[in-house]
Amino acid sequence: MKKKHLVISVFVSLFLLLPVLQVQPVWADFDTGATEIANTDSLPAAISAENTESPAAETKGPEVQANQLITDNPEAGSQSDGNDSPLPAAAQADNSQVTIIHTNDVHGRMQEADGVIGDAKLAAIVNQARSQGKTLVFDSGDVFQGLPISNSSQGEDMADILNAIGFDAMTLGNHEFDFGLDQLLNLSEKLTFPIISSNVYIDGVRLFEAATVIDMDDTVSGDEFVVIGVTTPETATKTHPNNVVGITFTDPITEVNQVIAQLEANARAEGKTYSHYVILAHLGIDTTTPVHWQGTALAQALADNELLQGKTVLVLDGHSHTVLTASYGNVTYNQTGSYLNNVGLVTLNADRVLSAGVISAAEAESVSPDPDIAALISEIEAKYEAETSAVIISESPVELNGDRMNVRVRETNLGNAVADALLDYGQTGFTHQSNLAVMNGGGLRETIKAGEPVTKGDTIAVLPFGNIISQIEVSGQDIYDMFVQSLGSILQTSPDGSPVFDENGQPLLEPSGGFLQAAGVTVYYDTNLEPANRILAISVWDPLSNSYKPLDLMARYYLATNDFLAAGGDGYTMLGGAREEGPSLDEVFAAYLAQADLTQYTDINPNSRLISLSRAQYIAQNISQDEAEEAERPFYPRNVLAQPSAVAAEQLQGFAEASVFLASADSSDLVAPEIRPSSPVKCTLPAAEYKDGLLPNSGDRRSTVIIVVGVLLIFSGLYGSRRDSYRKRQQ
Repeated sequence: MKKKHLVISVFVSLFLLLPVLQVQPVWADFDTGATEIANTDSLPAAISAENTESPAAETKGPEVQANQLITDNPEAGSQSDGNDSPLPAAAQADNSQVTIIHTNDVHGRMQEADGVIGDAKLAAIVNQARSQGKTLVFDSGDVFQGLPISNSSQGEDMADILNAIGFDAMTLGNHEFDFGLDQLLNLSEKLTFPIISSNVYIDGVRLFEAATVIDMDDTVSGDEFVVIGVTTPETATKTHPNNVVGITFTDPITEVNQVIAQLEANARAEGKTYSHYVILAHLGIDTTTPVHWQGTALAQALADNELLQGKTVLVLDGHSHTVLTASYGNVTYNQTGSYLNNVGLVTLNADRVLSAGVISAAEAESVSPDPDIAALISEIEAKYEAETSAVIISESPVELNGDRMNVRVRETNLGNAVADALLDYGQTGFTHQSNLAVMNGGGLRETIKAGEPVTKGDTIAVLPFGNIISQIEVSGQDIYDMFVQSLGSILQTSPDGSPVFDENGQPLLEPSGGFLQAAGVTVYYDTNLEPANRILAISVWDPLSNSYKPLDLMARYYLATNDFLAAGGDGYTMLGGAREEGPSLDEVFAAYLAQADLTQYTDINPNSRLISLSRAQYIAQNISQDEAEEAERPFYPRNVLAQPSAVAAEQLQGFAEASVFLASADSSDLVAPEIRPSSPVKCTLPAAEYKDGLLPNSGDRRSTVIIVVGVLLIFSGLYGSRRDSYRKRQQ
């Protein structure tokens, strides 16, 4: 065989093999059976914590304790000699020490309840600490808004309680803006102590003072406490956009360090020395929060700040609802969780922190409530009961579950009921009939119990933010992008770092307030896939034909939602524009509950609208046998784009990517699978999960024939070349 024949033979063989060779590397990462769920390399130094929003990662880093006091004083510890004080012994014995009591994410929990300390007991703890020595009381934000009883006065009743307890300072949480900027300013004027935040600006000027300096004793030099506030930049998307018009939130670490530099320069000019810094932060450690905005990142940055060397520094944090105490060099980080389940407690002297941690509700069980605060709360309760006692239905036949680890992760019966209420109103309440409705899980705040009356107060508790129903016109592409964002969270991991799965072996998403509960739409999605490719199919309700139809990216639809999302809140920048508006959400929900058949909501997690399943399950349940061979090829959607728009892609930049098979799918004849999950369980996802479909052009009989022919041609060419060489040598 001539050389040119060999070249032709090899070329033809490679041409035939090329499609197969191209796809083989796709499987390289899956043959080991390993599944990379999320990248935690970028998390701040180590966190071991109890987190009511999301499990915290456990990595190498600072000294960390959760749910207990850490102490540098062998005599410090809870009293057990008949004294009902939960304060450490050292704080009671040494009058030269300073006790700091702090709260975060109280969210209107003024009343004592199971696992909730309440403000009357908080006042008693504060009063006892003050009677025994120098005491400071701080709050790290999200205190006014939360429960209907506090929302009914737009935080003013809570302000009265805080004044009566005698707080020394607080910082802004994102929910401080929920009643609007004007009401926030009214509350600040009502308070007898300062609101401080260093990184919140309006028209280029700080909205509040960045810091305050508290002198514990005018006769003692060097006992001042510098207190600096800082607020999460996530506020820009975690309150109603109308509430933060003209307001900017700058980088927390940069602003705090700049304030420290200015204060230290001023102190040197005045011949002073500040030894104690307290940072009231509302940053948190949520894995969905950018690392450089997290409270532990701030603590580490302050430990590296040369201006603070040799000083005592505290970061009293909030926002993520985490119970965490940690040390970063000379910086102590403390967060109490949320809802007054705990009260933060730090004791220190001139040189160091002696102890830091929390007083739990169980430890405060024996504390007698302060009578003055208890009387004030009783007055507030009586006023609220008169306003909200009207009964909507005499008894709820089902529990409508509003647990935050549920409504922020997957479809729930409460989310379905609220979304149904919006869609029901949208059939007659607007100029055009609504096609679909969505409600952000972060806006659902309470559970409706089975077997009990449902009152106006209950519906307000579920929907406490005072939002109103709105309708906007959107494109099919907007709907697709909207659900890409909703389903774009990173995946949950357990404390040991392993993934968390639902009952069907599907990875659970990290809780996100932006997770959408829906009506009038069916969304199939696979959380094994990359965030931008999780959607398998979408169908939308057509009120004219009374049927669901596949999403048309070019078509126009009418979306019923709340005014928060309609204005682009929670980062849904694809939404917005002109809108029609209606009554408050709690009124719409109450009207729906009064006439709806609630037995349709028996399943807490029905998995019937937002359907989580693997791509293989979707193909098996939604594609006929005649289409099976078609599924062996790349399964591109017929009416859903394989990639989100540029707007949605930009929103996804902060999400971690998992190792996945890239595909999306759709069907014009959707069939809801018979899946009825009830509660999450841990299980091992088999490696075969990624191999239950054939690779394009690499697993069918045609591919096998191509491989055999190609290999035979190559060997034929090599044999011919060798034979020609042998003949030439014989000649």
